[in-house]
Amino acid sequence: MVINQGAPESEFFTEYGEASQYQIQEVVGKGSYGVVGSAVDTHTGERVAIKKINDVFEHVSDATRILREIKLLRLLRHPDIVEIKHIMLPPSRREFRDIYVVFELMESDLHQVIKANDDLTPEHHQFFLYQLLRGMKYIHTGIISLLELAHLLFQIVILNQCSIFLQQTCFIVI
Repeated sequence: MVINQGAPESEFFTEYGEASQYQIQEVVGKGSYGVVGSAVDTHTGERVAIKKINDVFEHVSDATRILREIKLLRLLRHPDIVEIKHIMLPPSRREFRDIYVVFELMESDLHQVIKANDDLTPEHHQFFLYQLLRGMKYIHTGIISLLELAHLLFQIVILNQCSIFLQQTCFIVI
């Protein structure tokens, strides 16, 4: 199958042995750490998202953040927090440059919802806040140490279009 303007599936996976388990459908997003593609698990038929993180060891600070994100998300099981399904291992330690993390596929993300809808009502904003606070309450129940939570909260900032910010001091500003 073809992804992103003619780039073949093999270029997305760059010779990962477990790549045959997933059939890439399309690129659904790009971020500071890499590319996210939607795919189908050929063993189960389930639709998933695969986050490809390029050159993970290029910068120590980025590698630390990525490792922290993976460690935290592997522990969390909650309807309002995306779930890691699988982490694809490299074919060998010498060739370990990229990480592929398989997530449950979400229909959309908050940024896309806000960007695509100029007519969001206060009820929509209330529901977004409810989901955010419900997920934060779950995280706060002791599953994650305070130090890890502080690092996580420092990285979470929801766009000002929603008028919600989480500051490093763990206060919510609306």
